[in-house]
Amino acid sequence: MKKLKHYLTASIGLILFVSVIALSLPQTGHSNVAVDKDVRVINTPDEPIPVVTQGTTNVAVQNVPTVKAQQNGTWKVDINGTPTVQLDDSSTNPVFVRDVDRSTAQPYQKSVDIALASGEISKYGAIPVPNGKIFVIEQISGFGTGVPGEIVDFSILTNAPADSGYQFHYLLTTKEEIPGNVLYRLSQQVRLYSNDVPFPLMRVDRFPANSTISFKFTVSGYLVNK
Repeated sequence: MKKLKHYLTASIGLILFVSVIALSLPQTGHSNVAVDKDVRVINTPDEPIPVVTQGTTNVAVQNVPTVKAQQNGTWKVDINGTPTVQLDDSSTNPVFVRDVDRSTAQPYQKSVDIALASGEISKYGAIPVPNGKIFVIEQISGFGTGVPGEIVDFSILTNAPADSGYQFHYLLTTKEEIPGNVLYRLSQQVRLYSNDVPFPLMRVDRFPANSTISFKFTVSGYLVNK
């Protein structure tokens, strides 16, 4: 009987000791989770991130690349893969392009002198173009002297592939009167086209035709194949 009492007392003491230790340990819960935590978003082909677009776009993308975004003070976006982009090039909304290299264009320029004798009211000067070429004229410049009391006009005549005859293009000119003479200057950017046959022509017209006057013109641009 004394032994049974002794065992009971020892058991109760052990239970009390374990309970005190359990109550003294720190308690943990969900409220202690840190709220300021970096998040890494990974967009894989198997688990893509849904994207909602706003507005209207005319770009179609195929072979969508994998995009990885990380935010840790600054944004960093990595794109893997090469997407295919198709532009909406319609007649009502064309995409403007320019042949930068002009691999088939050949720079070309020619000069021509025109002198009008007393009594001549107009005169032409031919600008030769190589066979099988079209001359795209981009710049015309000229200089010459006249006399006071005359009206002088300058023009260039061209014949494009679809033309049945020559087309006139009148050119802007400046003049400066000095004692006994008038100085004429011409420098104008243009975009004109002319066949190899017939040649483009520089032309000078004046009225009245009192004395001899002379001019020099330079026509420059490039040649393309017909």
